[in-house]
Amino acid sequence: EGHDTTARALCFLLMSIANEPIVQDTISSELQDIFHCSDRPPTVEDLHEMKYLECCIREGLRLYPSVPYIARRLKENTVWSGYVVQPGTIVNIHVFDVHRRAELFPEPEAFLPERWLAPPPHKYAYVLFSAGPRNCIG
Repeated sequence: EGHDTTARALCFLLMSIANEPIVQDTISSELQDIFHCSDRPPTVEDLHEMKYLECCIREGLRLYPSVPYIARRLKENTVWSGYVVQPGTIVNIHVFDVHRRAELFPEPEAFLPERWLAPPPHKYAYVLFSAGPRNCIG
């Protein structure tokens, strides 16, 4: 249905931001720069300017993915940790652990939105809602 994953993501994001006063201040400054003292509703253009807030959202979803694992059926022989895995085998990819690999994300347990100011180190390092032709399974 989608609402559970959205609610879960928002709860963890708000918790992560609440635990980081410097992050809160940075978000506040960004919003002040965009809106000044206006109480107008945000526009699509405003949303595109919220670069740091977007980094926070990405980082929250990296640490607490809405979909903790994805399953795939292998189409060809695949070597995994020195073992040959046969075609037709169903493998589970634990997204929670992939997003916490130190070689992909230094200080993997830390909430560091700034890491998203640069592209991810590998195109499949951040597989939030899956990847490839079956991306976004929900």
